[in-house]
Amino acid sequence: MDLRRIENIIRIAEEKNITRAADKLFISQPALNLQLLNLEKELGTKLFYRRGNEWAITEAGRIYVDTARKMIAMKKDCYSRISDIAKLHNEEIAVGAAGVEADYMMTSLYKKFHRQHPTVKLQLNLMKGLKAQELVKNGTIDLGIILMGDKQNYRLHYEFLADVEIMLAVASSNPLASETIIDESGDEVIDIRRFRDVPFCLGAKDSTERMVSEQVFEEAGFEPDTYMDAEGINYQLALVAADECAALISASHHTTIPKGVKLIHLSTHPMMHAVAVYRKDRYTSEPMLDLIELARDYWTRVK
Repeated sequence: MDLRRIENIIRIAEEKNITRAADKLFISQPALNLQLLNLEKELGTKLFYRRGNEWAITEAGRIYVDTARKMIAMKKDCYSRISDIAKLHNEEIAVGAAGVEADYMMTSLYKKFHRQHPTVKLQLNLMKGLKAQELVKNGTIDLGIILMGDKQNYRLHYEFLADVEIMLAVASSNPLASETIIDESGDEVIDIRRFRDVPFCLGAKDSTERMVSEQVFEEAGFEPDTYMDAEGINYQLALVAADECAALISASHHTTIPKGVKLIHLSTHPMMHAVAVYRKDRYTSEPMLDLIELARDYWTRVK
């Protein structure tokens, strides 16, 4: 059985569009379409409903893709185990890294990892934390290094790396910025409820930062006036510097804080968790364990 063709069909299911799948696979759309047509002819049934640009998977297609993912996983587990035994370490690890930290983290990790395992290939994918968990769950990627709240998927293993605090970013000129106290830990803190009437620039709706921010507001007992949903931290901070709004951001950002912006701990010290996430039922190779340890060291240093 041609595992490459199997992987191609899986990609069509993930992209829900054969053109996008072909682009991601770096093959022509007619060639990929021919592979699919030949497979459907062999199976005697359709694997996808064609509805314009969007392709919906059929029940037969779902069975095929679920089984195909298990086959790919079995092959990868087999090769990883043998690689560890033979000390070859010539595998490929697909990593999903999430958050603004992803570029800095992988740049920091890669050189050290490559020195330890020069024959191991890392395939890096930048994505949201929820997407990374989904792709780890279905076997598309091997490892997610992400920020998340407290919700977990029972089918996945979450290895704690570090806590990352969410802080308030506010214009230094805002009168509320001076209404802080010093808590028992010696931090300058403020009660988020003082900002009940201040508009907030919030992170993307599908981001972990946004989810944790919404929990902060829920626990404080009010719904913020949302000035804007913003994807980039730099844009949020620019708006804060102009005193257009406040924002809740990760304390570990490698972003230069603009002049005129003050970061303040919240009195509740809300946290995200940096975690490594992978399948419980998959073999964890020595190189992947080393990669997780490097990620732990990174997050410990940037706190």
